[in-house]
Amino acid sequence: MAAILNVLQAGNGGILTQILLLLSLAVYSSYGGGCTFPPGWTGSWFLSGNPGLIAINSTHIQSKGECSETDSYDKFLLYDRSDDCYRCMVIHEKHKYVLQYKETYCSPKDTLSSICEMISGDAALYSMFRKEPRPVPEQCPFHPPPFTFTYNRGSGDCTNPPSRAESCTDDARLLLRYMACPDVPGTESNVEELVCLATWKEGSTRYLVGQISQVNRRNSIASDEDTYRCFIYKGQHSDKTMTYNIAQSGDATCNGLSSPTDGSRTMKLTNSDDEHNRCHFPPWIVDHHKWYSLDHSHQYHFTKKNATLKIMNADGSFEEKRLVCHSILEQKDKKHIKLIAHVTRGCESGHVCLKFYRREGNVLELQQGTGLWELAQDACSENTPLPYITLITTSLLPMRCPIFGRYAVTSAAPDRRRRRQQVTIGDSETQGVSPAECSPEFTSALVGCGAQQDSIEFKAVCSATVYSCYGSWSENGVGYLIAAPVARGSTHPRTFCFMYTSRTSNETRGGVQQLSVSAVSRSCDRSVMPGAGGDKAYNLTLNGTCEQSSMYNSMSPRMSPTAILVLAVGLARVR
Repeated sequence: MAAILNVLQAGNGGILTQILLLLSLAVYSSYGGGCTFPPGWTGSWFLSGNPGLIAINSTHIQSKGECSETDSYDKFLLYDRSDDCYRCMVIHEKHKYVLQYKETYCSPKDTLSSICEMISGDAALYSMFRKEPRPVPEQCPFHPPPFTFTYNRGSGDCTNPPSRAESCTDDARLLLRYMACPDVPGTESNVEELVCLATWKEGSTRYLVGQISQVNRRNSIASDEDTYRCFIYKGQHSDKTMTYNIAQSGDATCNGLSSPTDGSRTMKLTNSDDEHNRCHFPPWIVDHHKWYSLDHSHQYHFTKKNATLKIMNADGSFEEKRLVCHSILEQKDKKHIKLIAHVTRGCESGHVCLKFYRREGNVLELQQGTGLWELAQDACSENTPLPYITLITTSLLPMRCPIFGRYAVTSAAPDRRRRRQQVTIGDSETQGVSPAECSPEFTSALVGCGAQQDSIEFKAVCSATVYSCYGSWSENGVGYLIAAPVARGSTHPRTFCFMYTSRTSNETRGGVQQLSVSAVSRSCDRSVMPGAGGDKAYNLTLNGTCEQSSMYNSMSPRMSPTAILVLAVGLARVR
């Protein structure tokens, strides 16, 4: 044989390669012909008691062997090369994140059916939970929270005081607040967070696999052995309540669970009086389901049932807050409402005070309490002034501006956002103006002028910025106007709140109306003094009507600067 191989190798290496391949296939066929595992099993799995994760690919299960033969259902014959033996594994996929199996000891080669018959009915059941790719949690099956519950750890039912299960903004999480019962040994106050990973049903029995973390010990390092738990549960619905009996495993397996009332720890959850159905947000708020903060950094979404408000970052980068109407304390003229809401932020919850104000146009203002209160009656007990959050819709319509006239900009606070404009000599608007003379500082303003009376135009020597008016109101002698630039750059704020006060100066004969104006892009901030703060601030002096401005504009192409000046003086005298 060796001589033949030497001849073949000397004559044609390709023939030798083919012969070796055939020999290897012959050897492989003696192991059973080979098979593959379902594609969904590929990944890394946690198995209680195993020192590391178990890797599964299309043909191998780490530490178990390679797939040699299968009945195309749940029985697999695996060949362990290291010990040159075979084992049968009966594997059931309970969920895409949960595999359960029974197995035989490794034994000499035999048929698949012969080896698998060695598995007895009471053989140990093993559960593997997916680790990588990282599982996506799914909605917890216990709803609707909140619940009160009793629990038993083997030393008696802890019923008084009752424990509480609360929802999180993520429906895949549930917060379990265990209370200590003085008359039951082994009970203690503790807070656990349950993340639901997988649910399935066998007959009438329902299972859940989740991970539990200790909220009071967030910084401690918990192993998978400490966090994975299996549950059996059963729900019972009556006219007004929903009750769940739940049994929890004592370790990171599904062993020792036979019924919802028999486990290492058992619980009975009963949903609380549904406080979330006690009130609804009024129609003038929920007519628009989506509102945005003035700077568009946050979105406020009201549900169709008009009882729940979700607040989230507009780009979805932060965890949302969920507010549910609890009780209405005060409501006036469909323009103001004061209420208490139950708020959930992550898995933190409590009660908060809310005040909504209906402004002109599609504009709301919101005042929200700063703290979370466990008792609803304490939520609106704060006496400190609360900031206003200005809310707008995406369907703002231009409206008539609240003030009118032609104004001179007498002074302006530094504009932190503005960049000095680059001017090209020869532009139609800047002919005869040198770059040094072409200042971006505003010198005049037309307010509420034009056919629709819905715009404000600030003018500089070489440019102009036009804003559309969208809604206004007044409060304590201060006017508030929501306006947005007609044309804006990508970095320019979407919408401003213009805050203004007017007065008449008696320093000149006849008196002159003056305006102090500040523009803020965050909200209608009551701490900003008009004319002295905000993103933009101006002091304006009235020097004509809109009609006079139109007359100047129509005559200016045909009249010299001297003639315009004479006309202005004449109109001023008539006025």
